[in-house]
Amino acid sequence: MKMFPGNLQKISGNMILPEITLLELESVDSTNAYAKQHFESFVDGTLVTAEMQTDGRGRLGRNWFSPPGVNIYASLVMKQIANPFYATITGSLAALKLLQEQLPRESFFIKWPNDIYVERKKICGILSECHTSRSGIDGVITGIGININLETEELAGIGQPAASLKSLSGKFFDVRKLTFLLADALAEYYAVYLHSPEKLFAEWKENNFVIGKLVGLVDSNGNRKSVKVLDISETGELITEENGCISRFNCGDVTLMKESFPEGVLPRNGFFSIK
Repeated sequence: MKMFPGNLQKISGNMILPEITLLELESVDSTNAYAKQHFESFVDGTLVTAEMQTDGRGRLGRNWFSPPGVNIYASLVMKQIANPFYATITGSLAALKLLQEQLPRESFFIKWPNDIYVERKKICGILSECHTSRSGIDGVITGIGININLETEELAGIGQPAASLKSLSGKFFDVRKLTFLLADALAEYYAVYLHSPEKLFAEWKENNFVIGKLVGLVDSNGNRKSVKVLDISETGELITEENGCISRFNCGDVTLMKESFPEGVLPRNGFFSIK
């Protein structure tokens, strides 16, 4: 176990980056579970990382493929956020920034509510969980899993279209170096939240590809339907239209339809680019 305290840094005239304390573990069942277990003893901004997870978790009880040494598995303790939606936004934007900086020619985008995709392949997942005490919610733990050096053959066994930085570029990446860069990005977006949650939400919404698109939606009751996404509310609800009826969803699973990806046209930074 290794701990690296971060430093306070100015990122603009009136914003200070929160301190990030990096805790490195060799193996853990789940970085989220570990952070939740030790939440009270951890300082705000503790980032728990591991070389491997034996019981990595995603949304809706799904497993997260976590082999040793090839990916980022990290969970950030945020004691100044009580809303898991805004914690998810913070983690999503930090991970998106890291990916865009490593492969700026690729078209990474956010898919509601918590995934990062490139074309129609998932490369990153976010899982936020509240920590509660007798007084209520006293913080949120946001887990981030990013596929870094998974080989194409390993990705094929995941069970859904998936990508890694290596599969996209053919290059090997230093996972530990990228983890430190992720910590910097998390500090930046945590600071944006503390300074202006509205600004954080606006940037997240701009990078959400689903707005205006036809998607497959599985709601919290398991009902499957095709809907058009009209907007995302400031509370994170998906606002959809189906046969003239407007509905809101705060929990569910979205599948991107092929029609959302015209040949040669891909999303980039909230807009379209031609490849």
